[in-house]
Amino acid sequence: MPAPSTEAPRTARGRRRPASARACASALVSVFVLTLGAAPALAATELIGPLRLRDTTPFNILRLDMLPAHAVRGGRGTWAIEADLSYTNTFVMSDNVRSYLEARGGGRRPLDAADVAAIESLGADAYYVDGEFGVLDLTFHIALSSRTSAYSTLPLYAFGGGGLDGTIEGFHNAFGFDNAGREHVTRDRFQTVLALGSLRTSFLQAPIDGGVGDPVLGLRHSWLFGPRWALVLDGAAKLAAHGERTLLSTGANDYGLQASLQGKFKRQGAYFSAACVRTDGSVLGVRLGPNTVPTLTAAWEVGLTSHTNAIVQAYASQSTLRDTTVEEIKTNKYEASFGVRSHRGHWVYGVAVIENIVHYANTPDVGLSLSLAWLALKPER
Repeated sequence: MPAPSTEAPRTARGRRRPASARACASALVSVFVLTLGAAPALAATELIGPLRLRDTTPFNILRLDMLPAHAVRGGRGTWAIEADLSYTNTFVMSDNVRSYLEARGGGRRPLDAADVAAIESLGADAYYVDGEFGVLDLTFHIALSSRTSAYSTLPLYAFGGGGLDGTIEGFHNAFGFDNAGREHVTRDRFQTVLALGSLRTSFLQAPIDGGVGDPVLGLRHSWLFGPRWALVLDGAAKLAAHGERTLLSTGANDYGLQASLQGKFKRQGAYFSAACVRTDGSVLGVRLGPNTVPTLTAAWEVGLTSHTNAIVQAYASQSTLRDTTVEEIKTNKYEASFGVRSHRGHWVYGVAVIENIVHYANTPDVGLSLSLAWLALKPER
């Protein structure tokens, strides 16, 4: 599997935003170190595993995403219902669109038909996506044996202008970060303009409020190596049962494999996952073409108390869309996350914040993840 590129192309946010990457990365590390210092070194905590975060970037939100495997172990008949909500604010564009908005002037105003025509006539590939994307993954897990389990996931999507634009701009202004052209358009509007090759797709508002996406079926098996380490292998398929649907389905079946190495110690866990997904179809009217998308994740979990854990996680993946001259779309995606999760009785609940790093013109500014699960564990036999 090819390793993600470390070359950093010039992007629409490349003037000052690299400082944001260092600041956000430093903040995540600092918070995690502080949580380590605050955690009592008493009884062992119950480790759950890495954050199960979905890729919500515009050209990847509808494909099969192999979520990092959980680290909960139980005997045959163990089952769980899991709900993972990911909500992201996306404001991305190509360099030529940003130059157009700067030259357009006129302060904050939404894009209109004249702007769409002007962008489409730029004479080169161009794109602009502004909005908020939400997806609720409902997953049912069932243990077929102490080492093998099956699962099914049904995604529910929601789209809109949202209300995070002002908060994000205020954060950028407070720390001196570039707002990447947000000051040239109206806040809290869902707007999409794409002019990639001969393609012409224009949404000046969300074409739908939301809906049900393609179901996913998966099978997971684990091998234990002593009391601490486990190797977990996942296989899954996303089934486009109803064909291509705008913002709900790529119209193609996807297939994926994932291998995870999990180490669980008294109060800490280390998790590494490598996944590969074969995907196809269309998103936002853009033909993705058959592609194999590799993804890497690494996570570190530490127990703050016997019930509550903190997790810091890194994510790297190639873009699904590569047949374009726009480097901002083709470049690799990197994100960092920090979350807190608690396990009490049958319930597991948590919250995490996601921030894009390294490259900024192809991933959401900031994301929020909420998780809730109900576990019916049975002893391993």
